[in-house]
Amino acid sequence: MAPATVTLCESLRPWRNAGLEFVFDEHGLFAAAQAEAAQESVPQQGHAQQYAQPQFHPQAQPQAQQQPQHQAQRSHAQPSHATAYAERQRAARTAPAASGAKGAGGQQTAAPQRPSAAAGLAVHPTPQPPEEWPARWQAIWAKVRQPSPVVWTYWSLGDDLSGRANAERGALLRQIIGSLQLPAGSSSFWPVALPEEAQDAGSELIAAPEIFLAGLRRVRPRYCITFGSKALKTFAPDARLMPYTFTQFLGHRLIALPDIDNLLTSQGTVPAVIAFLRTAVTLRG
Repeated sequence: MAPATVTLCESLRPWRNAGLEFVFDEHGLFAAAQAEAAQESVPQQGHAQQYAQPQFHPQAQPQAQQQPQHQAQRSHAQPSHATAYAERQRAARTAPAASGAKGAGGQQTAAPQRPSAAAGLAVHPTPQPPEEWPARWQAIWAKVRQPSPVVWTYWSLGDDLSGRANAERGALLRQIIGSLQLPAGSSSFWPVALPEEAQDAGSELIAAPEIFLAGLRRVRPRYCITFGSKALKTFAPDARLMPYTFTQFLGHRLIALPDIDNLLTSQGTVPAVIAFLRTAVTLRG
């Protein structure tokens, strides 16, 4: 009998390269991920077995099981006080697509298709150019370096970039980035949400995932590093990532990490974050 080929899940490869050989997989999460990687590596013939996938729980607890992707529902509806811009974006996403215009001779022409890179996304980048974005988003966008190989984001980044910065959070982020010894000028910060009123300390952060994805496309990063499930679920609600895992997303590597505010209260986990990023992010000066 010929030996079987085992395909290593890409999210585990950095750990294998770092010398890890065994993982205590009490709940079977990594085994399920391995099974899917093996399944996707061969043509889908016969009765291919479908494996349940681990979901990225909002609280990042591996015991919790999520519904399969085709049954998942978006849980991030716009708040009741969402801006008029957000309402227009939601209407644009739900409006029925044109079935095609009739050309000369009454022949039906094909309707415009979304770019293949966005196929299957639950959220799509806004087609509006930056100069048509809300003023507060234009102000943040003007500070983003284009292109940039590494983009960092987390839910509370909107506060940190809008005059409501948390000094401890900033210090922790500088510690992590400095430990990676990335080339100068290689990092950019792009938020998934901004406060409705920047000067109001109690103003709620309002997500704009369509603008976030449009910005990512313009920045063209090699890596998008996301702290916390709240930010991740905003623009990639169907992404099945746990902390310390990654996947390919719109042409770049999307990396999931624990929430940065949780890292502030659990400083002992910061070395693990740095060690993981050193294997998952590789840039040459």
